[in-house]
Amino acid sequence: MEEKFSIAIDGPAGAGKSTIAKKVARTLEFVYVDTGAMYRAMALYMLRQGYTAAEARRDPQAYEAKASAACQDAKISIEYRDGEQVVLLNGENVNSLIRTEEVSEMASVTSAIPAVRTKLVELQQELAMAQDVVMDGRDIGTVVLPKAQVKVYLTASVEVRAKRRYIENVQKQKAGKDVPAADLDPDKISREIADRDYRDMHREISPLKQAEDAALVDSSDMTIDEVAETILNLYASKKGRPQVITAKTAGFCFGVQKAVDAVYGEALRAARDSSAGPINTFGPIIHNEEVVRDLQDKGVGVIETEEEIDAQQGGTIVIRSHGVPKRLYDKISGSGAKCVDTTCTFVKRIHEIVQKESLAGKKIIIIGNHGHAEVEGTKGWSLTPAAVIETAEEARSLSLDPGTPVCVVAQTTFNGEKFEELVAILQKKSYNVSMNNTICNATRERQSEAREIARRADIMIVIGGKSSSNTAKLYEICKKECNRTCFIQTAADLDLKLDGSERLIGITAGASTPNKIIEEVQKDVRRTDF
Repeated sequence: MEEKFSIAIDGPAGAGKSTIAKKVARTLEFVYVDTGAMYRAMALYMLRQGYTAAEARRDPQAYEAKASAACQDAKISIEYRDGEQVVLLNGENVNSLIRTEEVSEMASVTSAIPAVRTKLVELQQELAMAQDVVMDGRDIGTVVLPKAQVKVYLTASVEVRAKRRYIENVQKQKAGKDVPAADLDPDKISREIADRDYRDMHREISPLKQAEDAALVDSSDMTIDEVAETILNLYASKKGRPQVITAKTAGFCFGVQKAVDAVYGEALRAARDSSAGPINTFGPIIHNEEVVRDLQDKGVGVIETEEEIDAQQGGTIVIRSHGVPKRLYDKISGSGAKCVDTTCTFVKRIHEIVQKESLAGKKIIIIGNHGHAEVEGTKGWSLTPAAVIETAEEARSLSLDPGTPVCVVAQTTFNGEKFEELVAILQKKSYNVSMNNTICNATRERQSEAREIARRADIMIVIGGKSSSNTAKLYEICKKECNRTCFIQTAADLDLKLDGSERLIGITAGASTPNKIIEEVQKDVRRTDF
């Protein structure tokens, strides 16, 4: 029978162990063993045997003797049912019973009994022998799973962990929960964390320490995704699989996230209010078919013409992040429908430049893709006919009177290297040119990171809608650096052919690609059955 695989994650409180362990387990389809839940289940078992925390405090020695004997009959395990983790106590699902204050109080007492800890370690080891697991705690790699194939000691500075705890408490307070003033004092939180570290590292039974063969991962300056990817790559190395690197900039940019959130928010309000009327976006909200289909399922339609604007007397019309020509902006704003404008901040800035400079008599030149929604929208803010240049041939063939004042702007998602090439051609002409590199920073960073990863990768995967201009440019950039670059919309399109020589697979995604799709591709890439 194939040996089961175990990943042990240890570290101090507040390092993010549980969050990371759950994410890693989800990606690998391993069982995440919530050791804390197992201790709670044992506490529930003790309560059912008639023992109480008050009794334990009255006569600790007598309680320890009783509990040490009673715990031997408890059978606690964890499994997944319909995607949900289920804690089983002697075969019963006790998920809804182990989060009470009474159980919490009992768990703090019971967990200190050596025989109880020994029993739970045995149960946890049994789980690891029966299935692939990810387990986190303070003594997993040193005591519970000393033979785990991957061991990680996950830490972060006291200052970072205190900041995380503070932010968590603030969010609880904003959500209406009662948070003591002391839990909103950063200095006090820091002291408590430092004290907790000392106690955990100096306790007599199973002190917190890094196993000799554990990889040290400091999450102080890392995102959750980066930490998870680091651990997943340790797993890949153990399995003889390629490493996987996902671009930090992959997926929704700020402008797209804002637009998508706005539409989902309108859909939710309409679902609660039957009188809200129809919701339509002017053009697909983003160039991603999966998102558009999901919104359609929630009652959000797409309109494309001025006649459709005129026909909509109520409800909501959403202007997408690409923006629209001024004529359409005014028509939507003045229609009988509510106007929700999600035009990207960077695109609005281009509209302002074009409107101002054309009013001053300058010829507007837009470096971008012919027919792209953003480019068409930008053209509509010029008071004089604007020219669009997409290729070097078009730049060279541009003919204006010498001395003509020219204002150049760029589509926010245009290829940065190509923009510089076209600008160089225009600058050789005798025009009075004011140059505005309006490619947004997010696009520049996304393209630069994709290029760097592709240079190192044996295979490069670019994820995005087939009609997404910025994704097409990412593919173009990556293909120059990595011959084995593929362009996919979803994990279902992925058809990897590995020959065993691959050491690194890179992943990036366009600004219209939801994180869910990126995660599905990451998960698929880490399969072991290619």
